[in-house]
Amino acid sequence: MTHLTEQEEAFMQNHFRYLSKATNEESLEIIYGSELLTKQGLQEKLDEIHAFMESQFFLTTASIFSKRYSYYIVTGIIAMMSSFNKCPDFRPENIRLVRMDEDKKWFPKLNFVSKEATVPDPFDRQRWLRENLTELFKEHVRPLFLHINQLSRLSMNVLWENFAIYLFWFYERYAKEHFTEEQLAQVYDDFHFIVHELDGASFGEEKNPFHYFHYQPKLPSGARERKCCCLSYKLNEESGYCKVCPHRC
Repeated sequence: MTHLTEQEEAFMQNHFRYLSKATNEESLEIIYGSELLTKQGLQEKLDEIHAFMESQFFLTTASIFSKRYSYYIVTGIIAMMSSFNKCPDFRPENIRLVRMDEDKKWFPKLNFVSKEATVPDPFDRQRWLRENLTELFKEHVRPLFLHINQLSRLSMNVLWENFAIYLFWFYERYAKEHFTEEQLAQVYDDFHFIVHELDGASFGEEKNPFHYFHYQPKLPSGARERKCCCLSYKLNEESGYCKVCPHRC
């Protein structure tokens, strides 16, 4: 067991929506991961977010929430595993989403209560990857997605693709702009492992959901065209289609 260093947290804070220290005086809203463990708790938070965003469509609220949460898991957990060989404590009770502004698009920042993290055995890194990712996807992400699905009827395909777009963004577009060749070798190995070597059981699904979306065509920007619409265009009258929306491409 080790801890995230100040330098690692500074990297996260400078590059992603991460907050190293959260104080009640500065925050406008704090959502604790433990509040999302039950359908009732999640329903209450979705209702609050729905009202804050002035959303006109609850299905869209649910989809946007899942996109935000997926972003935090990718950048706060998975990216740290590939970048620094550390897996932060991702138990729901260790996660806080801290809103610092009144932006109606709702972009809180991720904060870890404890900075503890695990590191791999230097001779068996793949086992560390598999065990942590299986726990992350099967015991953390999927149960949350199931609650969202049951409360909003947003399909599991949309939910998993909401996660996949950030996973692909980090590994296929972001990483090559910010890491050395030596670092990229491990980053790309991890990406291949996540998409092609983890089986469905690691997700609590019949098949690996990311493998399904990995064959979507790439746009000139390098982003992958979505297979399913995330419904963000229905947030309000001023909303439009995402740049990777299948209705737009």
